[in-house]
Amino acid sequence: MTSVEVNLSNGTEFGIQQDGLRYAWAGYNIFILLSSLLGDTTILVASFKYRAFKLHRFVVVVIQHIALCDLSVSVVVVLSRVVSLLANGWVLGRMWKYAVAYGIYYFNGVGLLLISVMTSSKLFLMKFPFRGRSLSTRTGQISCALMWVLGLVFVVIIIAIDGDDVLFDHRTYDCRLGWSAPAWRRIKPVIVGVYTLIPLMVVVGTTISLLKIAMKFAQNRGDSVKWQGMITTILVAAVYCLSILPYTVYTFIGYSGAQFADDPHSFFRTHYNRVVKSFIFINTISNFYIYSLTVESFREFLWSSRMNVFGRYCFKDDSDPPRGISLCTSPPSTSATIQSAHGTQRSYGSTSASG
Repeated sequence: MTSVEVNLSNGTEFGIQQDGLRYAWAGYNIFILLSSLLGDTTILVASFKYRAFKLHRFVVVVIQHIALCDLSVSVVVVLSRVVSLLANGWVLGRMWKYAVAYGIYYFNGVGLLLISVMTSSKLFLMKFPFRGRSLSTRTGQISCALMWVLGLVFVVIIIAIDGDDVLFDHRTYDCRLGWSAPAWRRIKPVIVGVYTLIPLMVVVGTTISLLKIAMKFAQNRGDSVKWQGMITTILVAAVYCLSILPYTVYTFIGYSGAQFADDPHSFFRTHYNRVVKSFIFINTISNFYIYSLTVESFREFLWSSRMNVFGRYCFKDDSDPPRGISLCTSPPSTSATIQSAHGTQRSYGSTSASG
């Protein structure tokens, strides 16, 4: 493994030397940041205000918490990367340095735990459909809250062991833990098992089971809501696993004892490290596109919202909009109603309890 005595904050040794390449890398992170801000905010607004996800209420709650977690990753971690890349160093101060270092592990850990809750609950709903009523909105909120608290335990452990062991890593242009305290040799494997291996095994195992059910379900497709919820869950889990696969390979090679993996200045430890850790953020922005493809009610909401925006900008000055384009954006108290392009009102209704 890379020696802890190596100064990863040295931009001459570990930073991106070409300005053009550094700005291009900043552009990639800006794309991730803006996509997450727009996509995850849309998910939260659509689910809370307009009830645009016609899926099982428990699954909808998990979707909301995953979006909130992804949004937190973008605001805390990705934004700091953008600033550091543009400034070619850390300029955000000491407090934000700790926020980023702790946030990377906290939000990534919580995100994986939430995905494991999503896949497990969906498998439970498919295996025991008549017990689905037990998974209420309140149960979903409590389950997700427990995941946030469990992730917070990791942060408390970090602070208790060596909370000041934080450094700026010029390879990835963000902050991370130094892991230099002797206690980490015993505790770190346990942490990795609890926050990574176990929930990842749950995600993989439940997703494989859902795939088997989906293959049978596709032959005689019945409840379309259940089908949409199942495919959505499978794709969310699959994209997450694909996004962390390169970093998983990096970790295993790092612990394998390979000679090139021990050189902190090697391509493997610098450029490959930078790429695989940035590839993880694909998962941060993917869910919006997944829901747009798999959840019909959310897709209709996006289309109707676009038609409303079109009408507002095209006919705001002198005339009423053509029939079918509603400029009213305040929904009724019980459901979201947006007028479609054919003049009929489209209600997304309350969250379904079956899918």
